[in-house]
Amino acid sequence: MSIENIDFFGKSVYNINEGSVIEMKIQKEILDEILQNWEQNLRGYSLPLWEQLPTIDLYMEQVTALISQYLGIYSEKPVTPSMINNYVKLKIIPAPQKKKYSRQHIAYLIIVCTLKQTLDMATIQKLIPADLDEAQVRETYNSFARNQKKAFLYATEKVSEVSKPLIENEGDNENRLNDLIMQISASANTFKMLAEKIAKASE
Repeated sequence: MSIENIDFFGKSVYNINEGSVIEMKIQKEILDEILQNWEQNLRGYSLPLWEQLPTIDLYMEQVTALISQYLGIYSEKPVTPSMINNYVKLKIIPAPQKKKYSRQHIAYLIIVCTLKQTLDMATIQKLIPADLDEAQVRETYNSFARNQKKAFLYATEKVSEVSKPLIENEGDNENRLNDLIMQISASANTFKMLAEKIAKASE
């Protein structure tokens, strides 16, 4: 079996041959464009601070639309009504009042929907318990928003460092591209493990 010319980020090419290691090829110009767009998106992205969140209570449909707007960088549908109902049922976020969600609920959902990419719900509940008062939620949320911005800037700097030799190198870059993908994946796993260990140690 051989599969060729499959889009990767709409730009690159996979060559998959039966019984062999997956080979991945991409033009340097295209890779440079992908990385530059990714970096620009991250550097230009930031969560609203507490003071910028809606001050009026919202219905479910409005909440899901708002969270999708805030977290669209991760996924087109970072949260659904069924997810929110489940979070309430599991006491991960406070219950709504008369089917309406306040600024506190929005803050909880932004944190939970972001952290669930790397942490389990038990760990998230320890970081932001569902019974915090408004002042505590405000402080926790603002700290989270600022730290996420720092994390994004750190990520762009590190990816730029490891990708620079690939972009500048002449000739066949296939092995270097594989190295780049593996380094990024390994780094993500390493940080995830570290976060889990620190959270566990704080119990």
